[in-house]
Amino acid sequence: MAKAKAVAMRVTGRRPDVDAMRMSQEVLRHLPSGIVFFDRDGRVEEANPAARAALGYGNPQGMTLAQLFRNAELREPDGQSLGPAAPLMQDTYRSSRILQRKTMSYSTPGGQGRRLGVTLFPLRNEAGAPGADLAPAGLICLLTDLTAIHALEEELQRRKNLGALGEMAAGIAHEFKNGLATISGYGQMLQASLSQAPELAEARVQAQKILQQAAMLNNIATEFLTFARPLSVQPEPLDLTALLRRCAEAIQVQDFPQVELAIDPTFPWVAGDTGLLTAAAINLMRNACEAIAHTGAPGKVEVVCDGVHEGRVRILFRDKGPGVPPEVAEKIFIPFFTTKASGTGLGLSMVHKIITAHRGSVLLADASPGHTVFAVLLPAVARES
Repeated sequence: MAKAKAVAMRVTGRRPDVDAMRMSQEVLRHLPSGIVFFDRDGRVEEANPAARAALGYGNPQGMTLAQLFRNAELREPDGQSLGPAAPLMQDTYRSSRILQRKTMSYSTPGGQGRRLGVTLFPLRNEAGAPGADLAPAGLICLLTDLTAIHALEEELQRRKNLGALGEMAAGIAHEFKNGLATISGYGQMLQASLSQAPELAEARVQAQKILQQAAMLNNIATEFLTFARPLSVQPEPLDLTALLRRCAEAIQVQDFPQVELAIDPTFPWVAGDTGLLTAAAINLMRNACEAIAHTGAPGKVEVVCDGVHEGRVRILFRDKGPGVPPEVAEKIFIPFFTTKASGTGLGLSMVHKIITAHRGSVLLADASPGHTVFAVLLPAVARES
């Protein structure tokens, strides 16, 4: 061994133990997992870059274990709480037991919540050394930042729960529609029988109101079923210009005589489902026309192309209506939220669902009075494809 060390020194000009130390430092510096060394007094002796990033400290050296993990909580991998992290980790000095494969709910000094994987084990004293049977010489703490993975798991669970809730609600809505069909049928029979008795004009009016309310509830149930049903997108190259013009023609047939609807002459082609994108565009155009009609004055709705940004076509739906108040703007895509007396609150939610299903996005870009703008981004595609 002595001869090997001498040869190494002649070749490298350095002692082998110095090279080993430098190699260890390089390994620790580039490890993706965090490693924190605590001395026998429970103070941080060293922390590699991954550990400093996970803990949110530029240099935790000298901090005690209790200070570093003062607000943290240890959990089992299944989420069961074990209690405050600092006392449990300090107990490792006394028990010399390994604390293995736990998770930790941790907050950085900046207030960012983190979910960390933790393994803690003692550094044993050398056999036969003074104090070998006493407290360990220190602790090594291995940290893995599981924040993104935990967030993804929560999102998947949330979607699973929402899917189950959607299936249940869709079943209820279906039965609801069956009941409404029966009510509507009997209402029509009642109205027909009352038409033979001129003296029962008031009863005929009441029967008509029953039919109107049944039709309104049936419309709500139909929209809800459409919203709750998973979308099946069949993307294909679409002439967006032609699609938007057809939507504008459908809107102009309706009762908006004071509203001018202008469509840009040329849009890039997009990848999308014709039926779904038609429904989304008509909804946005109709909302804009209704906003202007609500003012009682003539107005204009514009659908313009704002270019292609990072492979996505940006489409602006602009109107000069009353605008959107801030308290409404932040809730505008939430299902069932509406400011209309006869609205269902599912129109813009359905638009959002359709556009995101196309790997696009929709947002309220401007809500100021007299200048409301919805921006839609859709994947662009070459016409030849």
